[in-house]
Amino acid sequence: MTMTTDQSSALYPEATGPVHVIYSQPTISLRWNETTTECRHIEALFLLVDDARDSHIRQLMRTFPHLQDKRRVVRNAHVKLDQHYPENFSRFPNPRDKDRTRPWFGQLLRAETRFTFIGKTSLKFQHRFLTVPPSQAKRDFNNREEDAQYAVLGEDEEPERLLASAEGLLVFIKWQTDEKGHRFFKPTPGIFQDHSLVAPRTIHFLKETLPEKRPLGLLRPPNAFRVQIHLRKSDEDELGHVTNSRYVSLLHDVLTFGLRTGYYANGVGASKTMTNLLTYPEATPKTDGSYQEVSVPAGSNFYKRGTIFELYVGYEQELKVKPEVYVWSWVERERIHDEFDVVRFEICSTNPDGTQSIVSLCRAVIREDSSQRALL
Repeated sequence: MTMTTDQSSALYPEATGPVHVIYSQPTISLRWNETTTECRHIEALFLLVDDARDSHIRQLMRTFPHLQDKRRVVRNAHVKLDQHYPENFSRFPNPRDKDRTRPWFGQLLRAETRFTFIGKTSLKFQHRFLTVPPSQAKRDFNNREEDAQYAVLGEDEEPERLLASAEGLLVFIKWQTDEKGHRFFKPTPGIFQDHSLVAPRTIHFLKETLPEKRPLGLLRPPNAFRVQIHLRKSDEDELGHVTNSRYVSLLHDVLTFGLRTGYYANGVGASKTMTNLLTYPEATPKTDGSYQEVSVPAGSNFYKRGTIFELYVGYEQELKVKPEVYVWSWVERERIHDEFDVVRFEICSTNPDGTQSIVSLCRAVIREDSSQRALL
């Protein structure tokens, strides 16, 4: 999987060293809490995406010292769990759990990053997270002169495998203050404008298109349900907004609830809903004994355990730690390849007048897990 990562220095007279269009970070090892559960692992991947993206930007700015750094915000992140596909299974499965595809504590890993689009105020990026054989832990994967030195693997070592991949979009911003003293930001021209720093897009997803906001007046599907999430001060960043990686655990809670209760019933699975599932799970009977609208009728087939193959998080608006934050969720009726279910999420914040505004559009692609205990 090694690729040429640097461009001829003749193309960049301002460069002070090799120009790595595809940049590989130094090898790291996964921590214990980054491998214990599926939720913790995916949350760790979102953090590793942030780190890999910023490392790529920093190394380019060291190479081009005339460039000035600028503030930036991430607008979306899309993570794919390649580890669940047979072609990426380990040749030496752990005898303690031969069916496990999630990496174990101490797994050596490197992140490979590239820009796939450079716009006036934004850029798109892609990452690949690859295992590293122990004998190559100190290798500089950006240095082509080391290729021959590491051409032969050590005894009982397996070649690198693709554990996960990701792509996303960031926007460069400039903070401003209005007449009332409120701070806000606007897009500003980005750091990089040289399109030769763009590399070909190599990652493809089961669901390529991004979740779209519902047109004004179009209602959510009848099988949608709503749950409240409770945010904490520890979920905040320095600007008072929920950190990007924290979205993973919040969505994970909703996904787990929807799976185990049957709200994602889509006609497949050994379990059946015992009663009607209401649009508002916490609903109490009205004075006439009736309930709110039914989201999933009794007797619907569903499965309680699933594996996440892809998770997309959109950061359309800044989510603040406040009361009355809700997540609407539902499963799309159309499956992918007759085996993957697409679950949608709308994170909504309540306005002072009681109306709700969509803060974030998110999506998970999952598949029934009938062989193991729940990974979620």
